[in-house]
Amino acid sequence: MERSSYAGLGKFASQWLGNNYSKVEYMGYSVTGTMAHNIAGIPLVGADICGFQGNTNAELCARWYTVGAFYPFSRNHNAIGNDPQLPWDFTGIYLNTVTYMDIFTQAMYTKLHLIRYYYTQLSLVQQEGGAFYRPLFFDYPNDDNAYLNQELNIMLGPALKLGIQSKSLSTSTEFYYPAGRYC
Repeated sequence: MERSSYAGLGKFASQWLGNNYSKVEYMGYSVTGTMAHNIAGIPLVGADICGFQGNTNAELCARWYTVGAFYPFSRNHNAIGNDPQLPWDFTGIYLNTVTYMDIFTQAMYTKLHLIRYYYTQLSLVQQEGGAFYRPLFFDYPNDDNAYLNQELNIMLGPALKLGIQSKSLSTSTEFYYPAGRYC
């Protein structure tokens, strides 16, 4: 696991995006950072979910776990002196009718259920080149709408389309799905 990189690193190692902040904007930056590293040939990359610097809250951490379930690599990592941010630190806190622990658990199940797909796709990238976590326009270069909101519309391999709400926690987002087959 590297924090800095060099040409060809992606063939031999993975990378994490470095220390980030426990803010919704940094969740969005991690999406574009993961995508950029994949385009540059480092497919196994991801972020410190929930943020590293500063204190998070249950809602942001749960959203980041949900987004992090789709990173090729993710971890919950926190600076010394910050409030604890592991899933069980939010036990008993509800979002409407579900607990945040339920959201964390579902995110981890999602990640684990995708492991075979990730392994296969990352193996193909290693053998054939390309990017795993990539912008929508890589797969739909002739679709003008695929170039809009690139940080919100991501392809994970050829069959999994991901729409991420990585802006403000209180806003809604419209995602674009071009004609095609998706999981």
